[in-house]
Formats: sequence, C-alpha cells, structure tokens
Amino acid sequence: MADILRLIVRMFAISLGFFAACLASGTAFVFLARLVVPADFGRIDELELTVTLAVGILGVSSLFARALLLPAFAVIAGFEFLKLRDWLSHALAGGLLALAAASLPLAGTGSSGGADAANPAWDIAIRIACGIIGATLYWLIAGRNAGRWLPSERAKANETGDIEA
Repeated sequence: MADILRLIVRMFAISLGFFAACLASGTAFVFLARLVVPADFGRIDELELTVTLAVGILGVSSLFARALLLPAFAVIAGFEFLKLRDWLSHALAGGLLALAAASLPLAGTGSSGGADAANPAWDIAIRIACGIIGATLYWLIAGRNAGRWLPSERAKANETGDIEA
C-alpha cells in the first residue's frame, strides 16, 4: 500500500513539475520573443498590461504543453526508470524537446514583426532557451527525485533475506 501511495505522490509531483515548467517556458518566451517589451510597462495601462501578460503567458504555455505533452512524458518516464537525477540531462532533454518542437508553428507567437522577424535561427534559439528554463524548473520540482519511488536493489534483497546483517 505504501508503494502505491508513493507512486501517486510521484505522479502528482511530475504533473505539478510539468505544469510549472510550461508556465516558466511560456513566461520566458513572452519576454525573449519580445511579445511584451519593458517599454510597455510605462506606457500601457496597468490593467491592460496585466491582462496582456496573463493571456500571453497562459496562451503560450498552453501551446507548449499541447505540443510537448506526449514527448515530454515519454522522456520523463525514461528518466524515472533509469533514475536520472542530474540537472544536465534534464536541461539537455528540455533543449532537445524544444528543438524538436521548434519545427511546429505556434499560432501567433512566431515573430513579433520586429527586427528579428526574418531570423528563424533567433526563434529556434529562443525556443531552446525556453526548453532549458522549463526543464530546469521541472528538475527543481520533480526531477531531482527521479526513480526514488522505485524499490532499490538493496530493499529487494532485504525482503527476500539474501543479505546477511
């Protein structure tokens, strides 16, 4: 029964980590892609800016979550069963997932029409950076404990009585 409870708690932590990672990636994308620029903070009404930020961040985050849900959970499952807990592997996986998803068009978020509108390399770099940011937040919430819910070899041996005290 304790194993099932640990698995349920782990699934909750993974879901919370994925949700937070998508929000962090969406926030980073909104600012890095210049959908909202710091100059807007002084010239736009506070309520309008708040609504713009909320809708922009939640919209981009939901697009990231929709595009990466299945591939990210496949990578997360692999990390869980392989017990990979280091930050670097999570960050590289986030960057690679973002690179793979960079070929998918995100409606309305490709370019802001500014100076970087004709530079697809800049857009790919932004998405990779957002993937690394999201993966780092996921690692902070759930990735550091990857595979801890799995029974260890020592615990299995103790249950069967193979190890002498």
